[in-house]
Amino acid sequence: MKTFQTNQLPGRTVIADHGVEYLWFSGTDYLGMGHDEVFRSSIIEGFQHYGTHFGSSRNNSLRLGIYEETEIQLANWIGSESALIVSSGMWAGQMVMKMIENLVSKTTDFSSIQYHYAPKVHPALWGNAFTLSTSTWSTWAKEVVKSIHESQADTAHIICTDGIGSPLVEAFDFTLFENLPDGRSNIWIIVDESHTLGVYGNGSGLYKLINGIGKANVIMVSSLNKALGIPGGVIACDNAAYHEFRYSPWFAGASPPAPAYIYALKKLLENKHYEHVRGVLAANIAYFHNQLRSPNFFQSVPAYPVFCSQNPALYETLLSNGIMPSCFSYPSPTDLPITRLAISALHQKEDLNRLAEVCNML
Repeated sequence: MKTFQTNQLPGRTVIADHGVEYLWFSGTDYLGMGHDEVFRSSIIEGFQHYGTHFGSSRNNSLRLGIYEETEIQLANWIGSESALIVSSGMWAGQMVMKMIENLVSKTTDFSSIQYHYAPKVHPALWGNAFTLSTSTWSTWAKEVVKSIHESQADTAHIICTDGIGSPLVEAFDFTLFENLPDGRSNIWIIVDESHTLGVYGNGSGLYKLINGIGKANVIMVSSLNKALGIPGGVIACDNAAYHEFRYSPWFAGASPPAPAYIYALKKLLENKHYEHVRGVLAANIAYFHNQLRSPNFFQSVPAYPVFCSQNPALYETLLSNGIMPSCFSYPSPTDLPITRLAISALHQKEDLNRLAEVCNML
């Protein structure tokens, strides 16, 4: 497997260290914020107003209002009672996993806690009693529902899952959790939406869908540094969970993201720029899909920008034709490499035509 270095930010194309230019179909900048002029101008405004960073705990006696203002915007967009901005998606997940038992103990009566980790769940949600499931996601979800029904009513259950399969893309049927028992306040679903927030469904993520099932307390964690282009993370939850996380030492002791970026996030949510660019991305996904002679050539999800294959020859074939996807072991170095193509809002029809042309040769 070949690897490359570059000294430029990839966009539609990238120039590798040996001087060869490739069409770039990789990464997680699904909405193309790295080269979006509206986003860039908002960042510049933010830097002019807030400087380059905020070197302080957010629990200090002097606080920047932009964080709380943007959290309100995020909560409204996601559909949660509250939202909390932290330094990264990984830290959002790990903070929740460090604090979840404290939260359970303060909000519900329980005699024991049982964890349920989904197959290939992201390391951000690895916590106490972590075990790796080897079943399919749907089989796992049905087993979780069965296990909870068979458990004592005072056993608390913490269900940890991604919003969508990654790196091998797969849609998850969260309606399976409609079969969870009624009337239990001690069931929690923690979902990592780092690869769905901003691009999947209507763009605002899965929180409203999962919370609307009404069978569990729902906490969503996500990176903001993928589709939305913001170097930070978010926790979306109800007010009780927000209070537990907001006033924990894990939050107080961590530096916040640069306020200029949080200013830009608020502005782009207010002017619905993310929504506009997501429409461009959706059109690109549909166009590429329609150019493929064999729609089943890739493992993909409708209206989702990632196309995957376990064909070992695909990566080298694409490279030899001037197209750079990704192909590496993830998250463990022993995992099977998967060739992964990511469509972005930056791609033009000629880029998508060339990609489809090469894929159709195989």
